[in-house]
Amino acid sequence: MRVIFMFIILCLCNHLHSQVAVSYFPFQSILSISTNTEKLCWAEYKIETNSFVGNFNMELSPKLNFRKRELTNYYTGPGISFNPAYSFVNLNIMNGYFIDFGVRIKPLPKRRNLQIVFEISPYVNREFSGGNIRTRLGLSWNFQKSEEK
Repeated sequence: MRVIFMFIILCLCNHLHSQVAVSYFPFQSILSISTNTEKLCWAEYKIETNSFVGNFNMELSPKLNFRKRELTNYYTGPGISFNPAYSFVNLNIMNGYFIDFGVRIKPLPKRRNLQIVFEISPYVNREFSGGNIRTRLGLSWNFQKSEEK
C-alpha cells in the first residue's frame, strides 16, 4: 500500500511538472512532501507511513536555506508535530515542537534533482516535560519545471 501511494504521488507530481520535492526516510518510515527546496524559503509536510491510523503523526514546518552551494543546501526550520486522529477521542492534537537542521546533498552532477537528505532534529513534547534528538537519513527527488531554452 505504501509503495502504491508513493508511486501515485510521483506520477502526479511528474505529470503536473510541479515544483515540489518528495522524500522518503526509510529508517523512520516517513514520507515528506516539500515545496521547491532550491528556493530560499520553502515548506515541508511529513507523515509517518508505517503506523496505525490512531497514531498517524504528522509534521509541518517552514524551512530556510541559509547556505546554498552547487552540491549542497544547508537549511533549518522550526515546526509542529500533530495528530488529527486524536480529535476523535477528545485528545489534544498537538504532539510537540521541533527544529530541523539539515543538508541536501546532490551527489550526481547530471541529476541534481536526486538528493540525499540528512537531518538532526531536536524535539520537545507540548508540555516541555521531555524530548529527544532525532536524526533522519533519506532520499529525495526535487521535481522542477524544465527550463526553456
